[in-house]
Formats: sequence, C-alpha cells, structure tokens
Amino acid sequence: MFFGGNALFKNLREEIKEEWKNTTEDLEKEVFKVWQLDYKGHIIRIVNAVTEEVLSINNEVVDKKSRDSMFKQIYPYVTLTGEITEANGTISTVKVKIGGLLSLNIVVKVNGTTLLNEKHKITIK
Repeated sequence: MFFGGNALFKNLREEIKEEWKNTTEDLEKEVFKVWQLDYKGHIIRIVNAVTEEVLSINNEVVDKKSRDSMFKQIYPYVTLTGEITEANGTISTVKVKIGGLLSLNIVVKVNGTTLLNEKHKITIK
C-alpha cells in the first residue's frame, strides 16, 4: 500500500488548479483589447474580452456578444454590427469581425471599406 497517496494527489490537484487559474488570468490579460476609430467624426469603439465583445458607436453600445465561459464559444469568430446615421440622413453600416484561435484578428469595415485589419499573436506564459 502506498502511504501518503491521498495527500500527494491532493497537492497535485491543488497545483493543477493554481496553474489553470494563472493560465486563465494570463489569457484574459492577453486577449483584452480596446480599439477606437474615428469615422467622419463618429467614434467607433470595440472591446474584446475572453467572454465578451462590445461594439459602441458614439459612446452607445450597439451590439454585444457575451458568454458565461470562454469555452462556450462554438465558432472562433464573432461578428458585431451597427449603424451610423450621418447629418444628411445617410446610414452607414459598421461591421466588425473579431476572434481567432492562436491569434486575435480584427477587421472593421464601414459600408464594405476596411478601416482596420489587425492580427495579434496570443502568447500564454
């Protein structure tokens, strides 16, 4: 019979839990990004977090995708959409595609014209 097995297993389990917590915190920090763009005097702001993506136009949230766990996202990309109403009544469509597996990619388009196309490599220590 192996003496101290339960204590050893408990310590290992605690170490794994602590390491998982640290990895999750590192991932949250690595993935959290904020972009702010100006389009004809309108402010487009995109916030990316592990469990949520938010699109705001002129400080008003126009689209939001959220989950209660980072593991509940089926597809690695999320699309956010919104509209900008110009002073002359013209409506412009804002479309944001954000996500990725080993990198964080973001593409922001207004009426099909790309305003932003970035890729950030995700590194976990």
